Amino acid sequence: MLRNTRMLAEAGVMVALSLALWYLNVGRLPQGGSISLQMLPLLVFALRWGVGPGLAVGVAYGLLHSLQDLYLVHPIQYVLDYPLAFGLIGLAGIAKGLRVSKGVSVALALVILLAGIGLYQYTMNGVLDVNEQISAITSSMATATGAQLSELQSQLEDLNSKAQLFPVGAYVVLVATLLAGLAIIYGAWKRSYKTPVELGVVLGGLGRFAAHWVSGYVFFSQYAPEGMNPWLYSAIYNFLVVAPSTFLSLALLLLVWPALERASSGNPH
Repeated sequence: MLRNTRMLAEAGVMVALSLALWYLNVGRLPQGGSISLQMLPLLVFALRWGVGPGLAVGVAYGLLHSLQDLYLVHPIQYVLDYPLAFGLIGLAGIAKGLRVSKGVSVALALVILLAGIGLYQYTMNGVLDVNEQISAITSSMATATGAQLSELQSQLEDLNSKAQLFPVGAYVVLVATLLAGLAIIYGAWKRSYKTPVELGVVLGGLGRFAAHWVSGYVFFSQYAPEGMNPWLYSAIYNFLVVAPSTFLSLALLLLVWPALERASSGNPH
């Protein structure tokens, strides 16, 4: 009884904190999403109470958060981008009570680093493709009239926004994956607490990313530049949203988790 009461009380506090922290964001991206610390309380809850409660609280937050920041094009997109995406942050709870060897942690860090470098290179190549398309459309506009000119202007505006977004996204991907890899390696070798927090945060971030990634492909693939794989476009766009939020939360969580674990003697029950 005491355990359930404490868990429910903490769940309410964490959801309220996440709702408040979303307002400290750095702005919205064109097709939705923002960078903030809203994930931090949800990650803390999942790491303390486990997967099941973490998933439930994440879903509850996603439903409430949709009232703050609704971007709706389809009911299934709503499910993917709100209750499911934030619910899957609860996968961080897998790390509760888990013991991870140094070798596994280092291997995970290397995989993340290599994936980040590969996505960075692909994104920068995408910038070159977008610039070539901008040049071609600009040339076509010289002789276009009427509806054709309006269509070309619309395409040019979209491509110009991507020409600005992609380089930023590429560097965010590179820096975020570098920080993630270093944090995981640091946690493996210097961890002074029981829970592999860094692994839990990565799992929670990947869960949220996966839901947004599928949503982006199914419902927003029309925004991908001509010739770009829509799956990769969705990956780049949503990584830009999820990765900074995830690893900013990780950095703060690594600072406060030892005190939280000591305060609860490693077991909140």
